Amino acid sequence: RYESYQPPLYYLLGAIVYRVSAGSLLGVRLLNVLLGLGVLLLLYFTLEMVFPDKPMIVIGATAFTAFLPMHVAVTAAVTNDILAELLVIAQLTTLLTWMRGQLHHRQHDSLSERDSNEIEVSGAPLPARDSLYTRQPAMLLLLGLLLGLGLLTKIYTYAMVPLCVLAIISITWLQERRWRGLRRGLSDSVYIVVPAILLGLPWWLRSTRLYGPWDFLGLRWHDQVVAGQPTTSEWIAQYGFVPYSERAFSLTFQSFWGVFGWLGVFMDQRIYTALLIGSGVLFLGLLWSLIRLISGRPDTDLDDYQRSVLVVFALMVAVVTASYIWYNTKFVQHQGRYFFWGILPISTFVALGWREVMRPLQGTITGILATILAVALAFTGYVGGSLNKWTILTIGLFALPLLLQPLLFIGYDGYTLLWLPTSMQKLLARHPVARVSQFLRLAVWLAPYLLLVLLNLLIPTLYLLPQLARHR
Repeated sequence: RYESYQPPLYYLLGAIVYRVSAGSLLGVRLLNVLLGLGVLLLLYFTLEMVFPDKPMIVIGATAFTAFLPMHVAVTAAVTNDILAELLVIAQLTTLLTWMRGQLHHRQHDSLSERDSNEIEVSGAPLPARDSLYTRQPAMLLLLGLLLGLGLLTKIYTYAMVPLCVLAIISITWLQERRWRGLRRGLSDSVYIVVPAILLGLPWWLRSTRLYGPWDFLGLRWHDQVVAGQPTTSEWIAQYGFVPYSERAFSLTFQSFWGVFGWLGVFMDQRIYTALLIGSGVLFLGLLWSLIRLISGRPDTDLDDYQRSVLVVFALMVAVVTASYIWYNTKFVQHQGRYFFWGILPISTFVALGWREVMRPLQGTITGILATILAVALAFTGYVGGSLNKWTILTIGLFALPLLLQPLLFIGYDGYTLLWLPTSMQKLLARHPVARVSQFLRLAVWLAPYLLLVLLNLLIPTLYLLPQLARHR
């Protein structure tokens, strides 16, 4: 009864696999693993399309998604979340492909206007529009079908419909900045809204007949079924807003990275501390990237299309966060996995932030800030008698490679350090030493992803099996 309000698509697929496999739960789990593989492949394809010249973003985001411990656990579970993720990424892939066609069309028109006189004099025909643009209605219809399938899979995918409509209207209006562009955006939106509604309509009619005319999602009935589950208002009334907020942030953060079972199997607190420090470094990297993005060329190496995609991704992260906050205004559900339907933009920003601190200047400043923080914590901890050695050590381990990495760039693309003696620069620029430096740069960049792989390998032995042994 608790999950009976869920849309049916995943459960129809799962029922088929369950029947074919003679009632094997493992078969249904393998279905989810296969869907998870589809998530990784489609995520890689999408980012390769958007950032073809930036492998650190493409590979980094794919690796983060593949080795995020909680995401690995969800992928191996029987849940409709993975199918919903796959459909959301497919929707974004289609939307971004449409955006690329629109931007290509705008560039084509500007080039055609600039060269029209030369073409008329030569008698040559105007260049044909790229086939990608001529397929725009078909792309929008495909997007509408994918949105409709999302409506039949998970309730949070409903947010993708207004997000895609807003993106389409904004892109078309920005191309012309006239009312005509706004009208064209509204008419283009019909291509996605109508198929989505037609696919979702039978399920809504079923739900209104079953739950009542104003409860086409079944949410009111769901709230009655889960009566007794802690509500946010009750928690705040009992414990206060500040303790509630601390618990909300702490448990959300921890369960995003990995809290297993029914929020009952935690990792070592030191691991969460290291992940929190790493998240802070990534946040600084995103700030550096934002500064360069605002400054424009030549400070940023992102083109117009890539910047537009990042705006869409930022908007989607905001929508995912808002939906999480909205759901927690009613029930206490501090589960970080609820962010996973935004895994494509989240993983992209993770890879983008880490890529940014791999730059010499940004990495050095970030390392200096981390060193200052470590020294401050060491001093206050020593004075107060509560020295947190693990936190200080972890910050230092992040700061050290960031401070040293400018040395690894000497001789690469003409990079030099003015304060370093000439003899030392020549030594570091020699071919054998430069090859070692190149390997070390790659190792530093790979380090967090490899540590996630190691963490995944250790989790069953260190946390899951001991928990199971206690319940025998």
